Amino acid sequence: MWRTIDMRNDGDLKAMEYDLEIMCRHAVDLSRGELVDINIEHFGTDQLLQYITDGARGIRRLRLLSCKSVSDEGLVKVAQKLPLLEELDISLCGKISHVALEGIPLEVVGRSCPLLKSLKLNKEWCRFSNDEPYAYHFGPRCSCHFGREKYSYQEKRIPFPLKEYDGDALAIAGTMGGLRHLQLFGNKLTNDGLRYILDSCPHLCSLDLRHCFILNLDGELGRFCAERIENLWLPHDSTEGKGFVARSEKSVSKWFYICKDPLMWRTIDMHNELNVSNYRPFYLHDLCEEAIRRSCGNLVDINVENFGTNFLLEYLADRAKGLKRLRLVGSHRITDEGFRKVASEFSLLEDLDITLDKDISHETIALVGRSCPLLKSFKFNKQWFIDDCKKAERDDCAFAIARNMQGLHHLMLFRNQLTNKGLSAILDGCPHLESLDLRQCFNLTLGGKVGRRCADRIQKLRLPQDSIRDIDPSYNLDPKW
Repeated sequence: MWRTIDMRNDGDLKAMEYDLEIMCRHAVDLSRGELVDINIEHFGTDQLLQYITDGARGIRRLRLLSCKSVSDEGLVKVAQKLPLLEELDISLCGKISHVALEGIPLEVVGRSCPLLKSLKLNKEWCRFSNDEPYAYHFGPRCSCHFGREKYSYQEKRIPFPLKEYDGDALAIAGTMGGLRHLQLFGNKLTNDGLRYILDSCPHLCSLDLRHCFILNLDGELGRFCAERIENLWLPHDSTEGKGFVARSEKSVSKWFYICKDPLMWRTIDMHNELNVSNYRPFYLHDLCEEAIRRSCGNLVDINVENFGTNFLLEYLADRAKGLKRLRLVGSHRITDEGFRKVASEFSLLEDLDITLDKDISHETIALVGRSCPLLKSFKFNKQWFIDDCKKAERDDCAFAIARNMQGLHHLMLFRNQLTNKGLSAILDGCPHLESLDLRQCFNLTLGGKVGRRCADRIQKLRLPQDSIRDIDPSYNLDPKW
């Protein structure tokens, strides 16, 4: 009856009317030394583990989740009393440092538990989802100062800087040769550490390396893992799901190589909902760079929302000379100077959407027109404007469009400050225009000749006072205007 004890809970210990540790001790007493499987979440201590192992030396599975009071010393003492242990799961236990003791707790576990077949070692800087108790996500501690001048994370191919550490990997390789299942979520091991594990654990059939961002599995090591490991999770794989989901070696290897095909990355859509409380541009930035790199120059369509930077534009310009569609939305780290620097690199561009909270100058617009002779669609929108400039008249961008984008078929100028004079210039300079969106261009007065000209010639016309309810929600437009 008491061979298995599962003390799963939601972590809100203060709201409970009973003491989980007392309940656990009582359950251990009732097992009368026959306990083989125990799961402890959010309340474990060194003293409790000592009590459990004193009364149950035959435990085969031990799971510790978010046990903040379990220490390195406590783990060492427990391991020495569990020679029959086959499965160990240590997740988010803050006082089990690993790094501080240079892997000593793991070495003791390996030497003391020769039958160990499964090890899950998941790091403190990640947390569990509220909905999926086994699904890991970035925790609230994960933050960094975004910017290449602060950290050079782009070169390391990780979303934020991590210090390399192979102590866990060396301890596993040196003392756990019988492992079949290994999960190292969020570990800081390097390629060398992974090689040690693969060389020393010949029976390994499942390996979870999600969020091990220091690893670079693009070369021979990645191919070796895909061919040898039956169930493999890579650093950037989804964190959804519970435990080890069965996947065949054939399926894993097939998809691994399909994703290495540059033609898989001709279109990159980095659509995301801007959530200020959960905003991680550094992570999206790194994912986007990796996708661009994988395209190997075959990229033709990219959408970047809410995380673009001048550096990302330079990276794109260097590796996507054949780009035909570029969409930049809400990326407040893209400046006029940064965009002007790369504008001349996209000579095959046909569709351009610039919807930012910062001004792009008419000089840059003119350069885009001269550099992109195939441009057919241009969206040049403002996410918001302030009262002081709401009625300011500016036709410089309109003139730049009229003089340099004669091949346009579709034009959107949401919240532009152009006047009738600028609009007339566009109509004169862009004879192929079929659709024109002028919503919230409040400096226009279209009741006269210019308005009739637009109505007669433009097939799809949106006027300044028209509703914006059907506008793309990803623009994140200020609804007050």
